[in-house]
Amino acid sequence: MLANLDLKTLTLSLSLVTLMMTLLLGLAAWHAGAERGLRHWALGNLALMFGLMLNVNQDDLHHTLSILLANGLMTLGLGLVWLGIRAFFERSQPQLVPLLATLLIVILLGLFRYQFDSNAVRYAISSVILGGLCLLCASELLRPTEPPLRSACWFSGAIALLYGLMLLARPVASLLGWNGAASLLGGPLQLITLLGAMAAQIGMATGFILMTHYRNLAALHRLSERDGLTDTLNRRSLHQQAGALLARMQHGGEPVTLIMVDADHFKRINDDFGHQTGDAVLCHLVNRISQHLRTRDLLGRFGGEEFTLLLPGLDSEQARPVAERIRHGISQAPWRLAGETISLTASLGVACSQHHGYDFNTLLGAADAALYRAKTLGRNRVELAPPPGQTDQEQVALRLLSQFSHNLDV
Repeated sequence: MLANLDLKTLTLSLSLVTLMMTLLLGLAAWHAGAERGLRHWALGNLALMFGLMLNVNQDDLHHTLSILLANGLMTLGLGLVWLGIRAFFERSQPQLVPLLATLLIVILLGLFRYQFDSNAVRYAISSVILGGLCLLCASELLRPTEPPLRSACWFSGAIALLYGLMLLARPVASLLGWNGAASLLGGPLQLITLLGAMAAQIGMATGFILMTHYRNLAALHRLSERDGLTDTLNRRSLHQQAGALLARMQHGGEPVTLIMVDADHFKRINDDFGHQTGDAVLCHLVNRISQHLRTRDLLGRFGGEEFTLLLPGLDSEQARPVAERIRHGISQAPWRLAGETISLTASLGVACSQHHGYDFNTLLGAADAALYRAKTLGRNRVELAPPPGQTDQEQVALRLLSQFSHNLDV
């Protein structure tokens, strides 16, 4: 089957495929904005395309162009692809590596062309350096990553790994006589190399586009579920994630505590210092709260200056010290900027599933009532939601006390 393939036609096809993949990556890079990696990949494919076109025409071009420049461009192209992968994952950019690899292959190929002319050695040198760069690309891609980005990374990494191993195996296959009586540049090994290069070009370019696509999807998903100012969960996402968390805890028989946090006298901060300062104070408040949370806890903005926390695995007695630490941390760390110092306190209402069940809205209502009690009793305090059955007289007394406190504030 390989004997029926024409090397010139295959070379032309590979050049066209590489050109199309280069244009595709270039177009994606043009519209990528701040997305890292695509420009490296587009430039790397462009260098690969020119290098391949020069390399397969060694019978028609001077060897300075078809051997030295061609392999230098292919090495530089793979080096740029490697840098693009590292840029995509926001890793360091050792730009000297592609340049040194390019310089090394040009010097070695020049030495074994003009000083010690040996086609077999040149073949081995280009195979080892180009194959090594493919394996470097594979090592960057075949790492643990969150799905669905992982599937695209591992797809691209598997292609780079297979093609790199194929390049490294070329000199061994040649020594074992797999190329027959044909020259290294015209036998079955060269045809397999070109076919592999074509498949690798298509596969890796597709993988890079998928990687960018999945990264953008993840960013959009994050934007859809986060509050734009504080980067906490927004109300819709909080409701969804809290429902799922409560269902898991109920299934496992574990307690869950919900805490409502409300900044005291926040309207005064907005009125006295402006809404921009108020926004900065809210971010400061979230930062102070986050310092006392575990990775499994949920924190969301319920509305305005109110925030909701869910603490899985903690009952009300275990959660109360956490709430007190949050309250103390907020009151002991005023917000400071450009000479301005703004003291801040918060009131907290705590409700636990052991008394109020695992329904999110029921817990929220109980914690909100406890928060109302904390506000009424003087603010800057933590109140636990009592079990259901609180007397109407106590509710009336709290409302009267609240109205009295409001009149004093006015």
